[in-house]
Amino acid sequence: MGRKLTAFYLGLLAVFVLQQANAQVVDTLALNNVKLYRSIPYGKTDPNQNIDLYVPLNAAKPMPTILWIHGGAWEGGFKNWIDVAYLTQHGYAIASIEYRFSQTAKFPAQVIDCNEAIYFMWKNAAKYGLDTSRFVIGGASAGGHLASLIGMSANNHMASFYNDVKKESKVSLKAVLDFYGPADFNATHGKAVALDHDSQASVITKLLGASILDRPDLAKIASPVTYVDKHDPPVLILHGDADELVPFFESQLFNSWLKLAGVKSQLVKLPGIGHAGPAFSDPEHQKIVLDFLNEVLKK
Repeated sequence: MGRKLTAFYLGLLAVFVLQQANAQVVDTLALNNVKLYRSIPYGKTDPNQNIDLYVPLNAAKPMPTILWIHGGAWEGGFKNWIDVAYLTQHGYAIASIEYRFSQTAKFPAQVIDCNEAIYFMWKNAAKYGLDTSRFVIGGASAGGHLASLIGMSANNHMASFYNDVKKESKVSLKAVLDFYGPADFNATHGKAVALDHDSQASVITKLLGASILDRPDLAKIASPVTYVDKHDPPVLILHGDADELVPFFESQLFNSWLKLAGVKSQLVKLPGIGHAGPAFSDPEHQKIVLDFLNEVLKK
């Protein structure tokens, strides 16, 4: 166990070293037969408020679009962390959304930014050949949390999640792709996993500006499960059962809440798989994602 955690922390350290060298990192993917529109600004508050849009060259237009939110514990990460980049080879455009990090702005700034980015893509859909009737939101880790939170709260009239409430009901999201994202902050406490989620150093504490134990109300507002109801879009969840950062049971609970509400939900367990990694985009799981999208989008 000691060796495993040591390797884990070394890996985590490597990620943050990369984040510190962000200026030297090429934060885009080189995808075949795809046109990249890089760093499209959607806001004026912060340089992180931008989108990388990948548009397949030979796809039939207007195209279904994946609105993707990367992970990085809400305090880092890169726009080229896209678990579903292969979807561009199946006719999907991918809008990879950057957002303000927790060291710059506390919650709900991240949700506000993502909603603003989604509205921007909806408003400019014709320019890029996007099909607004087939918008899907997705993300991994912290991005999975934000994608699920937006997908579940879109019909709950959360004015605090928007810069302008007039934009709230403009966009219809057809589905949610949640890759190993936290779903219920109040369900995980202490050292239930490799990190202490209640500590002052916790990434959740940094996001909310307070410990979960001190502000369970904030934790509830920031949890996707809070907003689950029968009107929510279908959800596909992929999660490794050996995840030491986001415990697998959070996705189990999320899936159960969705099913109890009558929402179409599919939970895919990756046995022995930890947090992130190539397993989430291997051929088996590519097929699962494609089958799900084909069904919910009626392709």
